[in-house]
Amino acid sequence: MIHLQNVVKHFGTGSNQIKAVDDVSFSVQEGEIFGIIGYSGAGKSTLIRLLNGLEMPTSGSIQVGGTKISSTTGKELRKARQKVSMVFQHFNLLWSRTVQENIAFPLEIAGVRKAEREKKVTELIELVGLSGRADAYPSELSGGQKQRVGIARALANDPEVLLCDEATSALDPETTDSILALLTGINERLGLTIVLITHEMQVIRKICHRVAVMEAGKVVEIGNVLDVFQSPKAEITKRFLAQVTEPDAAKEAIQHIQDEVPTGKLIKLVFVGERTEQPVLASLIRKYDIDVNIVQGNISHTQGGAYGTLILQLVGDEKLVEQAIHHLHEQNVQTEVIGNGQ
Repeated sequence: MIHLQNVVKHFGTGSNQIKAVDDVSFSVQEGEIFGIIGYSGAGKSTLIRLLNGLEMPTSGSIQVGGTKISSTTGKELRKARQKVSMVFQHFNLLWSRTVQENIAFPLEIAGVRKAEREKKVTELIELVGLSGRADAYPSELSGGQKQRVGIARALANDPEVLLCDEATSALDPETTDSILALLTGINERLGLTIVLITHEMQVIRKICHRVAVMEAGKVVEIGNVLDVFQSPKAEITKRFLAQVTEPDAAKEAIQHIQDEVPTGKLIKLVFVGERTEQPVLASLIRKYDIDVNIVQGNISHTQGGAYGTLILQLVGDEKLVEQAIHHLHEQNVQTEVIGNGQ
C-alpha cells in the first residue's frame, strides 16, 4: 500500500540546512496498523506530511496505493490526497459548525449531493459512537468526542489510508484507550491502512502491528511490535520500552529491595506468547534451594501476542544462583542480570 525508497527531506540551505528525513526506506502493507515512534525532532511529523503530499521529498520515492506521490503534481496530486486522510493532535475542527456539519465538510468540497451527504454523515456519526450529538458544537464536546468527530471527518471520503499525527497526545489515558479501540475497530471493520505517529510506546503496544523507531531523521529499528518488545536493538528503542516495562514504581521497588537486602542478584525475565502462561517461577523455587523475591512484574498484550516481564531477586549460594539463572535460559526464558548484591 505504501512504499518509501531512500527518502530524504531537507529544510533550509547551506550551513542552515536541516536533514529532517534521512534516507528512509520501508513499506506498509494494506490493512496494517503501522506505528512510527520518536521523540520531538526525530522527523516523524515531516515523514507523515510526505506521505500525503503536503511536503515533497528532496530525493527518493514515495508511492501510496497506485500513485507515486513524490512525482505527482496538480490535479492528480489533489485526487491522490483524497485517498489519504489525516487525524490531528488538536482536532482542527471548524468551531462555527456542528458535529454533522464538520463531518460533511469534505463531502461538500467534493461536490457530493445533499441527500448522499446526509446519509454518509449519519453512518459515520454512528460508527464513531457520537449518536445523539449531531447538532452539538465543538465547544460542547469533550476532548475524546472532538477526536471522534475528527476521525469521522477523515473517513468521509472513504480513504484508503488514515494518517494519525499524535492523535491521542492531548487526551487523558482512559480517553486515549477509547480512541485506540475505535481505531482498531475501524481497521478491522473497514480494512483501512493506518499509519500512526507517536512518542508513547503504550500507544504502539496497544494498537500497532509493526513499528518503525526514528532518531535524527533516520529509521533506526523496524519490525513486528512483539519482536521489538522482545529483542530491542537500538538504544533509543530500549528507552521507549522502559516507558512500558520499567515504570517509576518498578524503579522504586528495585531501589528499595537493593537497600533492604543488598545481596544476591537482580534479574529481569522476559516472557513472550505462550511462555507468559507457564509456571516457570514455581519450577525454579522447587528445584533450587535459594530465596526468590518478586520485585515487580506485568503482562502486556500487543497485536502480535502477550509480552510479560518479571524482575526477581535471587538470594543464596552463589553457585546455586548461577545454576538457577542457567535453568531459566534452558527454559527459553530471556534472562538479563540487572543488578548484583554488594
